[in-house]
Amino acid sequence: MEKEDLALFLGMLCGDGNLSIKNKKRKYGLYHDYCTQFCNTDINIMNFFSELFFKIFDIKVNFYSRKREGRKEIFDFTSYSKEVFNKISELGFPVGVKRDKLRIPKIIKNGSEKEKICFLWGLFVTDGSLKKGNRIFFHMGSKILLEEISNLIYELFNIKKEVKEYVQKEKFFSYQLSLNKEESRKILSMPPSLNGRASVLSLKNF
Repeated sequence: MEKEDLALFLGMLCGDGNLSIKNKKRKYGLYHDYCTQFCNTDINIMNFFSELFFKIFDIKVNFYSRKREGRKEIFDFTSYSKEVFNKISELGFPVGVKRDKLRIPKIIKNGSEKEKICFLWGLFVTDGSLKKGNRIFFHMGSKILLEEISNLIYELFNIKKEVKEYVQKEKFFSYQLSLNKEESRKILSMPPSLNGRASVLSLKNF
């Protein structure tokens, strides 16, 4: 397993993935499904994640589409491997609702510059966007995670980024962080690849 692949995977999982344990009643008692899930509306991102999952864990998982009235079609990926589930949770990824528990995994904080950039790239393609001038922009519900991203940016570029708070309908809080052109360029100039093949993701989708 290449560390950069794992960093990219964890970034994507932080953006659009989760770990969950589903309890099912069976004839002889309670049965547990250990689920590693990922969803996205972009089939290119889904194909990329599926291939990356196979490369890291050597497990092939199919994903399926789900129609939603008045909204984009969405694709769902679920692995039921308990072994994979345990490996990811042991890295510090939370089980269940992640909003107030999600942190940048220590393996990323202690990783190389390239691993940190791969993590940010994975988070960007799942939970980020591009503003005018190709500047990366994050908007999410977790203030703590964005503060940790701000610290990661500081380690990489020696610039402290402000996390801005927004209130919607006077009760819903969300948080934003923007990178400048140079910081964004360095992250965007290092798109990951699988098996030597250039990434299938296209920034024009953002």
